[in-house]
Amino acid sequence: MLIGYRSNDPVITICQNNRAKSIEITEINPAAETLLAYKNSELAGKPLGQFLPPRIGEMLKEYVEFESNANDVGEVLAKVQSFSFIGRDGKETGYRMKVVRAEAEDAAIFFRLVLQDKTGLRKNETLHKAIQDNFKGHETLDPDTGLPDRPSLAKDIELIGYYSNKSDLRAAFCILQLDHYDELFSQYGRETCRAILKHIGHICRQSLRPDDVVGSVSYKRLGVLLLDLTPDSTRMVCNRLRWQIAANPFTLPDKTSVGLSVSIAFCRIGGRISDKSALDKCDEALNGLGASVVNALDEVSDSNKKAG
Repeated sequence: MLIGYRSNDPVITICQNNRAKSIEITEINPAAETLLAYKNSELAGKPLGQFLPPRIGEMLKEYVEFESNANDVGEVLAKVQSFSFIGRDGKETGYRMKVVRAEAEDAAIFFRLVLQDKTGLRKNETLHKAIQDNFKGHETLDPDTGLPDRPSLAKDIELIGYYSNKSDLRAAFCILQLDHYDELFSQYGRETCRAILKHIGHICRQSLRPDDVVGSVSYKRLGVLLLDLTPDSTRMVCNRLRWQIAANPFTLPDKTSVGLSVSIAFCRIGGRISDKSALDKCDEALNGLGASVVNALDEVSDSNKKAG
């Protein structure tokens, strides 16, 4: 499953029960409560169609098939051109909506509807376009991975630091270090290790939002710039990336597989970051580190205390 949303995104979880031939809301998260002005207790267990405009409700009735390997509610909703939800006042409010397939249990299939307020979205898209245009203006690609190189990432971090202080943009940076690099190099050689790093970069690129940046930091490290997330959700994203990488081994030319793992250090961008960049802090936290995921700010702070 791709990481196409953050824990702080408004999410409606729905369930298609093929046995009961029903489509119900199972829960909404706190961000969705704020966005929709409903409490979770008011929506949980209610039919989804009760809160959708007739045109969408009719689509569900006509096209959803309550059978395995058939046209399910996720496929139908993904084709809706303009998604709306009915508020307390009976009026429709439009949202940008993305469907993320979740787990399936027997005859029940779960989906998460990730929402974005269109007014806030337009403002957000304007900011992100300005950021992306600036990124492209100074981007240089690393020849081994085809990803933005270390100097490009450093400029990206500097730029995001400016926007985070100016526009309250929440962002974080993390470095992924390929574990057991020396053993992999000894057994498979430099070219294979380069291909492995490109493979990890591809997994990250597929698993993250389009505006997130994946770049090359060194021969065994990749950098990831994450936009629009809370500090609490950064560790969750890092752990999901580790899981994705572990779940997708690298395939050698002879079709054998090489299992992979990474260690990750992350750091928020903006605010009080002292005199070192987020890139340097993450680098320092990973040097000689055995932990899987660490907050670089905490790690470097602890190291400085011990040194003092």
